[in-house]
Amino acid sequence: MPTILNNRSSLATDPIRNFRFLVTFQPHDIATAGSTWYKNQVTIGFTSVSGMAVTTDSIPYREGGYNTTVHQIPGQTTFAPITLQRGVLLGSTQNWDWMRKLFSTVQGGSTLNTAENFRSDIEIAVLTHPINGSGSNAQGGGATTSVASDDHVALRFKVYNAWPTAVAYSDLNAGDNAIFVEQMTLVHEGFDINWATGFSKAAEAPIFK
Repeated sequence: MPTILNNRSSLATDPIRNFRFLVTFQPHDIATAGSTWYKNQVTIGFTSVSGMAVTTDSIPYREGGYNTTVHQIPGQTTFAPITLQRGVLLGSTQNWDWMRKLFSTVQGGSTLNTAENFRSDIEIAVLTHPINGSGSNAQGGGATTSVASDDHVALRFKVYNAWPTAVAYSDLNAGDNAIFVEQMTLVHEGFDINWATGFSKAAEAPIFK
């Protein structure tokens, strides 16, 4: 009896993996961004990124003479906060320094200047799995380097006008067998997505202008 294969299974029908990604911060005011905050565009690997969601409220509207149903009109659109998580490394103070621009632990200790823009755009590049030809030396979601030249970008998120609303650290417990984790929550004013149309470098997700 012949073996029946799923003829619908191909690289084009395989879902995008969610564990290879890099996050790039693009500060609005590079000239005055400070010495340790993201003063230049920088790409960092995170353990997880969550909260990429958008919701548009509906406004119910009833009209006289047409009262069998209720009209639904689009209202305000809300973008959920984005949470980024990574293990704490020695010298990796960028997230805390960014938060210090908005809040100081002591009176007069804030590092934010009056004319300094604390917002940043963020690009999240989701990389194709290496088996699809994106490069044998490609690094995973925990890498701290920029996207390699042979990495194929399956899709890109562009987050606009983000700034930190919370920074949290994992509990300290002598009985745990775990790593020290830093979590940062960002609010923003919207995001967009660019999709790849194929597996070649020319067809990968385009960079946002």
